[in-house]
Amino acid sequence: MTKVIQVKPPRVFSDLKPWLQNHYQDLPKRLQSVAVFAMHNPDVIALNTIASISEQVGVTPSAMVRFAKSLGYQGFSDMQMVFQESMRHVPQPYSERLNSMQRSADTKQTVLSHFTQAASESIARLEHNVDANALLKASEQLAQARVVYIAGQGRAEPVVAYLHYTLVKLGVHSVVLTGMPHSMADKARMLKEDDVLLAISFSPYTANTRELVDICLANNTNVVALTDSTLSPIARGDDFHLEVLEEEVSGFRGLSATMCLALCLAVETGRVRAELGN
Repeated sequence: MTKVIQVKPPRVFSDLKPWLQNHYQDLPKRLQSVAVFAMHNPDVIALNTIASISEQVGVTPSAMVRFAKSLGYQGFSDMQMVFQESMRHVPQPYSERLNSMQRSADTKQTVLSHFTQAASESIARLEHNVDANALLKASEQLAQARVVYIAGQGRAEPVVAYLHYTLVKLGVHSVVLTGMPHSMADKARMLKEDDVLLAISFSPYTANTRELVDICLANNTNVVALTDSTLSPIARGDDFHLEVLEEEVSGFRGLSATMCLALCLAVETGRVRAELGN
């Protein structure tokens, strides 16, 4: 009989991954495989039927129900609601974002003040939440790499460009992975064990960036990930990942804290590399 964890499960999506990690050993072996799949594929859990998910995991639908109940949820649907919260950042059309901003506009607060306040709150959270030791470890991986390959699409593209520019200026050999998805995947397969993939992806996560991470980890190439959630599909137990979350203003998310973290990562990489004499 499956043991039920006698602790109230998280109702907030961002709390679920560390909670699962803490209770992982309490699960039967069969359900541990479900937990690993759920941690690596939150979008699949959020958006698919129990039949489709169980087929992908390689278990029966009843095993998915047992998994949810073993964590303390009432059933699979109750647990799935927590994963669906992860999709809160599914983009609205920009016209709707503008309309939302106009509807919520405070005549005493300008657009500039809205966004500067959001940027300030994002940077304050960054300083409080980022582990300095994790930043150092990620920087050490980049500093020791033969070549740093950088990948990211959509909102991550400005971060990719800035990291590449800064790393090159600091004397770190870096290359941006570009091209069609299949071409980028082929390039990723050519990375060596002494290279590093620096992957950047934010919700809604880019499938191509996730594929590049999968390829590199399978080939024993180290990955440093910059993302916005503990349950991001590129935040793995076998990579070095840093998390940064931006405050929203009517659906618009800036890059203030993200660029700050990118600069810290690049500068720390340059410092470590100089100490190593590379």
